[in-house]
Amino acid sequence: MAGIVRNYFCSLFLAAALAPAIAFASSREPDVPPGVDPGGVAVAIIDSGVNYTLEVVASRLARNGKGEILGYDFHDNDRLPFDLVPGQRPDSGRHHGTRVACIFLREAPKARLVPYRYRAHSFSTFARIVETIAESPARIVIMALGGYRKKDWAYFNVAAKANPNLLFVISAGNDGRNIDENPVYPSGYRLANALVVASTDNFGRLPPASNWGTKTVDVSTPGEGIETVDHKGSKIFVSGSSFAVPRIAALAARFQAANPDWKAQDIKKAILALAGPSPGDSTPRTGYGWIANPALSGPRAE
Repeated sequence: MAGIVRNYFCSLFLAAALAPAIAFASSREPDVPPGVDPGGVAVAIIDSGVNYTLEVVASRLARNGKGEILGYDFHDNDRLPFDLVPGQRPDSGRHHGTRVACIFLREAPKARLVPYRYRAHSFSTFARIVETIAESPARIVIMALGGYRKKDWAYFNVAAKANPNLLFVISAGNDGRNIDENPVYPSGYRLANALVVASTDNFGRLPPASNWGTKTVDVSTPGEGIETVDHKGSKIFVSGSSFAVPRIAALAARFQAANPDWKAQDIKKAILALAGPSPGDSTPRTGYGWIANPALSGPRAE
């Protein structure tokens, strides 16, 4: 039976999942299935990797003219950014990136995915990833992750500011706190080219675990009990800001598809204009408000 999985905020949300242990080594990573570039807006995802053997993912991988995927595994330094957690069984259920990616692909089915797997506890890697993305076709970046120490994210902050043409869609986190007063990062940098997203239920109510902040969090959207696909290809339901992020990223991708000449700030402005007061919360918790259903907002997926 499909259960509900909550995404929790930790020192680095996914660091524990990616920390080196008794590794299922990179030799166990499967080859990327053969294919051609599917076309569409390219969107990058920085996460634990994705299970690219699933048809829903494999069919939407961005590729070059040789059929090679455009993403990269910065943990193993290869072109196999597989969602395999070192030290854990493949069926352990902690495959965050696949779950996030499948929500995105459901709501932006014509987009193509550029997956990046980051290296645990190596924060300088994030700068390298951003620079790599800047050289790719992707202009939207899914970042359903973060941490508590500002200095850890300094490399990312510098790289993100140096690439204002990239739009980073970042999770607000799940600590149940006001992150204006007690920041988390990279959302706490309040980047001009970022959208920080909090999770609500379908009535616009923030769950107890959701972070908020009218200066730091831009919008909220339903991220509780969201259907997705797990690492094994089974339907599951997940909750947390990590799963609100791909919904807003999909909305951004549809805006870009409909307006190819738009810059990051144009897309951000259009998304913020869709937000309004939440009927489930009389006190403003975000800077711009609530988007009730990103899948039905803005340009429609064809």
